[in-house]
Amino acid sequence: MGKTGSEVVLLNLLKNINPEFQLTLITKFKIETPGLPPNIKLDYLYQSSSGRIWNRVLNRLMRRVKLTKYRNSIWYINTIVLPEVINYAKQNNVKLILHVHELEQMFEPLSSEQIQNIICYPDLIIANSKTTENVLNKLGRKENIEVCYPALDTNIFYKNSKMRRKYRDKLNLKPEQFVWMMCGTLDENKNPILFINIANELAKLNSDIIFIWLGNSLNKDLEKVCNQKIKFLGLSDKVKWIFGAHNEYYNYFNCADGFVLTSLRESFSLVTIEALLLELPIVTQDSGGVNEILKHDIGKIIRQRNNAKAMAVEMLKFMNGAYKVDKDLQIQRAHEFDISIWAKKWNEILLNYFKSI
Repeated sequence: MGKTGSEVVLLNLLKNINPEFQLTLITKFKIETPGLPPNIKLDYLYQSSSGRIWNRVLNRLMRRVKLTKYRNSIWYINTIVLPEVINYAKQNNVKLILHVHELEQMFEPLSSEQIQNIICYPDLIIANSKTTENVLNKLGRKENIEVCYPALDTNIFYKNSKMRRKYRDKLNLKPEQFVWMMCGTLDENKNPILFINIANELAKLNSDIIFIWLGNSLNKDLEKVCNQKIKFLGLSDKVKWIFGAHNEYYNYFNCADGFVLTSLRESFSLVTIEALLLELPIVTQDSGGVNEILKHDIGKIIRQRNNAKAMAVEMLKFMNGAYKVDKDLQIQRAHEFDISIWAKKWNEILLNYFKSI
């Protein structure tokens, strides 16, 4: 229950779940989960995140005790990253719904047995997009799949001129500087190297630009490589990292004049929905699920992989007015992914499943 997309999606859905369901939310470790309905009970699976041998043994024992406690329940597992839990469910004939948010690259570290369990064992798989559904189809899952798009409360995310001024001042941004923002965890799939390369190309075309990466950094080695590249290219005054903003995330996002998505692969992209609500010009490379949001009529999708120059050229066209943003269309498209719509669909999927067993 952190701040990644799949966890935000689950929390949004749980806030809108049919009150007839009796639920216990089991997190990996014991953490605070603000915003949950009070009728949802809480439990956790592991005692410690330490990698020491004794802690690993204790965690394994604790996991078995906890899973046995819930063996007669119906399990809903969010994401594919707990293959050991899915394996236990199969061994003990636990009824299982699996919510999949991942594309091909997330299956690569798994064994063939783990993938087989993920694809074949669940009674029902909920895919977060048609892009994800296609990946599951290719891996062999053809039936009992439902698509339920990630969703946001679109009423709480909007342009805020007051916060924009306050936080741009906080970042020492000049009024004339055009801010391109990317949001997400700093990892190889989110592609910060492309982000830096685009900044380098666009700086050659327009000097009044700032690139801000808003999110988290869990890979210190990659962060070091990025900072070395920024220094080598002379972009220290053009590229900024904002990590760990959490509660101030929306305020910092309001500083943006444009949104650039550099990810290699995205099953969907909640942050693109947020960019639509902020009425920002959007330029992205073809990462998969983003096509289901922007389609053919919003923003610019660059089909060539890792083409920083092509992306910079399209971004400049938004900056100089050659491309116009259809703000009404963007708001309308974002509202198609409102939680009120997709929570209703999700509850219908669950109720239909329970009727079938």
